[in-house]
Amino acid sequence: MAKNSAVAQVLIELGKALDFDVLTEVEASESAWVDVVWFDKRLPVGEKKPRMRYAPVLPVAAFEVEIQTGLNAKHVKGSVSNLSNIGALLGVVVIGTKSLELLRKQTVGNASKTDEELEQILRDRVYRWVYAEAQPRTRVIVMFEREVSEWAARLGHRNGP
Repeated sequence: MAKNSAVAQVLIELGKALDFDVLTEVEASESAWVDVVWFDKRLPVGEKKPRMRYAPVLPVAAFEVEIQTGLNAKHVKGSVSNLSNIGALLGVVVIGTKSLELLRKQTVGNASKTDEELEQILRDRVYRWVYAEAQPRTRVIVMFEREVSEWAARLGHRNGP
C-alpha cells in the first residue's frame, strides 16, 4: 500500500506538523480511497474515518501516491478521480522515484537522460492525462518524490523519503 511508503510517511508527518488532522486510506467513494488526506481541525474528523459524502469535515489537501505506477495512464486517471471525489482544496498526485527508474528502462534513448529530464518527460505526460483526459473538478498538481522531500524540508520537516 502506498500509505506505507516513505513518501507517504513524510506526508503524514508533515500534515501533523502543520497541525492538520491526518488520515490515510480515506473513502472517496464506495469503491475508492485516497492515500493521505489533511483535514482542517476546525471541523474535527473524530476517531473514525469519515464516509466523505456524509461527514461534516473539510479536506484541505489530498495525496495519491503512485510509487511505481506513474507511467500508467489508467492508474493516474483513477487517482485524479479519487482526488476529485474527496473534494479537497488541493489534490496532489505524487510520482515515486521507481516510476522514473522504469521510464529510464522503457526506451533506449532514456538511459542517458538525467533525472530532471525524465521528470519533465513524465510530468508532461501525467499533466496531459490529468487535464486533457481526467478533467478534475478540483485543483490537481503533480509532484515527484524528490519534490515532496524538498517541500517538507522548506516547511521545516527534516525527514525526507
